[in-house]
Amino acid sequence: MLRKFTMIAAFAATLLIPVSAFAAHVYAHSNVHVNRNVHVNRDVHVTTNNLVVGRHYHGGVWYGTGRRYWHGQWYDYGVGACWLATPIGYVWTCG
Repeated sequence: MLRKFTMIAAFAATLLIPVSAFAAHVYAHSNVHVNRNVHVNRDVHVTTNNLVVGRHYHGGVWYGTGRRYWHGQWYDYGVGACWLATPIGYVWTCG
């Protein structure tokens, strides 16, 4: 009986230990240098399967397979009147 009581008490004590006691301590260093002189060239076009994002194809502009925001509404890729089906996929015709 005493052995059973000891086991139950040990189990209950284990449950009462806060989880933060097991967490590793993480220290942030305050001497971090951030380089703010990075130049981003926004004129570079991303190419996918020889298609260039932002270039005109088949009567519209190809912006990839993402959705587009136009006049306060999001249009999923290929959904809506602003998308035109072409041999390369859908191109954006509005705007």
